[in-house]
Amino acid sequence: MPQRSAEDTGRAERVHGGAYVIDAACPLVNPKDIDQQLPELRRGGVTCAVGTVASIEGSRETLHAIAAWFPTLRERCGDLCLATTAADIEAAKRAGKVAVVLQFQGGTPLDYNANLVEAFYRLGVRVIQLTYNERNPLGDGCTERTDAGLSDLGVRVIAEMNRLGVAVDLSHVGYRTSMEAIEASAAPVIFSHSNARAVCDSARNLTDDQMRAAAARGGVIGVNAFPAFVARHQAPTVEHLLDHIEYMVRVVGDDHVGLGFDFSRETEEDYKYFKYKEDVYPKPPWVYPAGIDGFAKIPNVTRGLVARGYSDDAIRKILGGNFLRIFRQVWGG
Repeated sequence: MPQRSAEDTGRAERVHGGAYVIDAACPLVNPKDIDQQLPELRRGGVTCAVGTVASIEGSRETLHAIAAWFPTLRERCGDLCLATTAADIEAAKRAGKVAVVLQFQGGTPLDYNANLVEAFYRLGVRVIQLTYNERNPLGDGCTERTDAGLSDLGVRVIAEMNRLGVAVDLSHVGYRTSMEAIEASAAPVIFSHSNARAVCDSARNLTDDQMRAAAARGGVIGVNAFPAFVARHQAPTVEHLLDHIEYMVRVVGDDHVGLGFDFSRETEEDYKYFKYKEDVYPKPPWVYPAGIDGFAKIPNVTRGLVARGYSDDAIRKILGGNFLRIFRQVWGG
């Protein structure tokens, strides 16, 4: 990180400490890893972590993953709470807890059955991503050979998500599927963890028209720290990630940009399980950008935004205010 003045450092600490800090994509926030990750979340000032409970798993395995959260939340009630409304996130901030939101990174757990949206909603799921890279019953993913768009089932699922108050997440979703989903949804959508393709050319990053289409309906895009989506031909740093934020703000404005870092630790077995394509996802180990390689480093983003001249209000929106707004609009509370 470049040298900061004492004034800038103090301002960054003040803004970060008072902000709602929401990370909209947290595969590491799960019952198995939470004891290890909680100190890092606290060091990073995280108010709310959107924890991945499933992606390509079926409904049975997903049910077990959700069930594992309940004893964890009971045992760590002084540190964690389940958030199903925006008010829950605000209450967590006041109480000094980390709010956990349950998210699917893919629609496979719905098993061709739109009625399962309500079943999972009643269990606390509040964010569902339609696809995870490849085609599933809802539509095509962003690394699929084709770009066939949203299925009829996908349209029905989005209608159910709108009716109940589940956020439609379009990260990992194919271009045509994403544009049709934005059109189909009566509520704003999110790209929980996606970067700008104009800054880093990857099939997992977004074109300007995808970002503009989401923003036109009130949506929010979370910047992603996954190294191959930050910079392709050099070791990425937090400054490269800030370049994505700056570009997104130029394209859609600071009301539509947030954080979704997607910190993860995947093995070669995981790599095979998720069927990653090597031209999009280099094989692990994955080295996250210097200066933003884990939850504890999130304050570096605030310091960088201060150094780049962003107002306190804009920084608070990017850190979490924008996601809090859309969660209130979609979930209520």
